[in-house]
Amino acid sequence: MDSLTHSTARHGAEDTERSIIQLLIEALPSAAIILDPQAKITALNLQAEMFLGWGATVLEGQSAHEILDCRAEDTTDSPVDCPISRVLNGGSVEPNGHMWVRCRDETFKQIEYRCVSYPTGKGLGAVLAFRDLTSELELERDLRRLASIAEESPIAIVELNEDANLIHANPAMMVLVQRFGFSCDARPAILPANIEKLTVQCLQTQSELDAIEVSVGENHYEWKLVPVTREKLVRGYGIDLTARKRAEIELAQARAKAEVASQAKSEFLANTSHELRSPIHVILGITDLLTKDGLNEGQLEYVKTVRSCAKSLRTIIDNILDMAALESGRIKVATTPFNFRAFMSKTAAPFLRRAEEKGLQLRVTISKKVPARVLCDRTRLRQLLQNLLSNAIKFTKRGEVAVEVDRGSILGCRSGVRETSDTKLSRGNAFYLFFAVRDTGIGIPREKQEVIFDRFSQADSSSSRSYEGTGLGLAISKQLVELMGGTIGVESKPGEGSRFWFSLPMEETPRAPK
Repeated sequence: MDSLTHSTARHGAEDTERSIIQLLIEALPSAAIILDPQAKITALNLQAEMFLGWGATVLEGQSAHEILDCRAEDTTDSPVDCPISRVLNGGSVEPNGHMWVRCRDETFKQIEYRCVSYPTGKGLGAVLAFRDLTSELELERDLRRLASIAEESPIAIVELNEDANLIHANPAMMVLVQRFGFSCDARPAILPANIEKLTVQCLQTQSELDAIEVSVGENHYEWKLVPVTREKLVRGYGIDLTARKRAEIELAQARAKAEVASQAKSEFLANTSHELRSPIHVILGITDLLTKDGLNEGQLEYVKTVRSCAKSLRTIIDNILDMAALESGRIKVATTPFNFRAFMSKTAAPFLRRAEEKGLQLRVTISKKVPARVLCDRTRLRQLLQNLLSNAIKFTKRGEVAVEVDRGSILGCRSGVRETSDTKLSRGNAFYLFFAVRDTGIGIPREKQEVIFDRFSQADSSSSRSYEGTGLGLAISKQLVELMGGTIGVESKPGEGSRFWFSLPMEETPRAPK
């Protein structure tokens, strides 16, 4: 009976001791395992369970060496040489050592541990407290990687303290320091002259400062300053702009030379315009006389050919001179009031005969919404219509050429949408007038519609034009429309004709007094 009482008391004491130990290790801030003299696990806290991946019911009673496979990080010897074995054998280990632990998922994780002995009724046991170093090691690797990037970077990188003193420079920056030396205030000459002020601004606002240019001789750099979070440091990144700056300077010089050459060309053409036109007028005058001089049919045909060529040559010269005048800025918009319908009739008259000669019908339609009198540059408007009508008749072999004029509608716009409400400008009597010149000619391929208004571009790829001009007419039209504050475009399908349209701002004027 005494033996039974003694055994019961002993087991009760052991349970009490185990409960106290469990409470103590649960209160620890790190994972902890209690080991008996045979290195078997007798208790562990929740943090140890979560780290190892096994529950307490599985681990308790198991050998730590079989379950954990603990090895000191500086040895590959047998388990008897591990830190746990040393402590159980009465030895000692370093206060905060590192070792690897095998977890349930067969991964090995590095831990920082503290292993101390603790007496038990059966001999010397041990307490192993540890924490996971995985996150710290990954962060350390990332920091080393980032540091190596800075060291290997071809971009100059510096770190400055709050007084703008240099506390770190990568190899690329050190090369610049050796190359350019220091300024009078003992700071690298390649840094911005007001680096102190910029550093203070960067730290105070905690915002980046970029596009800070520095020039040392013929060398140019651009700096970006970035505040280092939670540190009174500013990190600077310097990019070499020397090659780009030199290219910009060379480009500016080339542009200046081109502008001078263009101005000289424009002035030359302007000054020689009379000399260029005079011989053509003489040729046209003589051909007029020859047609009235009783020539036979063959001779008359020759004279007509010469006259046609002379007119085409005159058109070419006029276009070249107009282009030169536009480029030099000598053409100005001069608005005057005029009778719009009379103007359109007079402008279309010369083209009626040309259309009849080719068997075409030319018609002009003006909406009733268009005012009787408008304020516009009639000279430039006439030039626009003449260019588009000439182009339409030139590329139309059969059918018709139509001129449509409307007010307050998107006439000929690419979307095909027609608006009926007036498009008002800032002034009460101002509006947009829309013109469309439509033909049933050869049409323009889609890929060429984007370049049709460029200089020397033709509407098709035909090479059969003997006297047809240089393709400047549409380029001049585009510049004239833009000069007058309008827009121009084209709609076309090969074989179905084209519609060239443009819109111009105008003002309605009262009728002239009788």
